[in-house]
Amino acid sequence: MAKGYGFNFGIVGLEAMIGELDDMAKKIDERIDETLEKLALQIIHDAKRLAPNLSGDLEAAFHIGNDTSAPFNVGKVKKLIGVSYIDFGTSPEVNDYAVVQHEGFRKTASGKIVQLTPGEKTVSKGAYNGYLPGKKYLENAIKMNEMLIIEELSKVLEG
Repeated sequence: MAKGYGFNFGIVGLEAMIGELDDMAKKIDERIDETLEKLALQIIHDAKRLAPNLSGDLEAAFHIGNDTSAPFNVGKVKKLIGVSYIDFGTSPEVNDYAVVQHEGFRKTASGKIVQLTPGEKTVSKGAYNGYLPGKKYLENAIKMNEMLIIEELSKVLEG
């Protein structure tokens, strides 16, 4: 570099490139949200098929998001520190019952642990995708969809 002279350069269209990258990020976020909603519905569907059945209240209580008046409406995808997620489960009025049924045991007032066994209606449902209905119904629904989750989210990132 000669004394008194400096280098000067500019990139034409940098603002446009940044705008395009921002648009791409928004589209990917939208596709991730749509995919998470679709996957959550699939998991809830499978959890209902695997849930124990005494009166049908537990199956009827599954919902996604905070709208407990509409069990099949998908709630909004939430974002926290770069992570996207959806809350799903049962409506609040059956939460305690749902947890007991999921874990397959309950604790009595005296502190005794009582193991639950599937009733006649639950057994009559039969196996679904290799899993028996009863305890761990939500966990098993997630397990049975694990490969689908990976495939669908990979597709989003591939474009």
